[in-house]
Amino acid sequence: MPQITLKETVTRKLDIPLETLVKVIDSLSAADRKKLLSRIERPAPSLQKFKKDKLTAIMADFAKTDLYEKEFLTEMEAGLKKSSVYR
Repeated sequence: MPQITLKETVTRKLDIPLETLVKVIDSLSAADRKKLLSRIERPAPSLQKFKKDKLTAIMADFAKTDLYEKEFLTEMEAGLKKSSVYR
């Protein structure tokens, strides 16, 4: 069943019956229907495998900007080491 996600203070997923979705599409203007069809017919974006940089390279990039205090950089590095990407 099609779903829609509304982003508010709380994210909710709503089940939309196909019949309702068809009624919504039928109520669109010709211009909006054309926009919808062109979006549906677009090829899906190609996905690439995530490549992570070395932690030392990331930290060096932040450090060379001279925008961050040493304490912040130390905490950021500790946080990155704990992240699922760098575990």
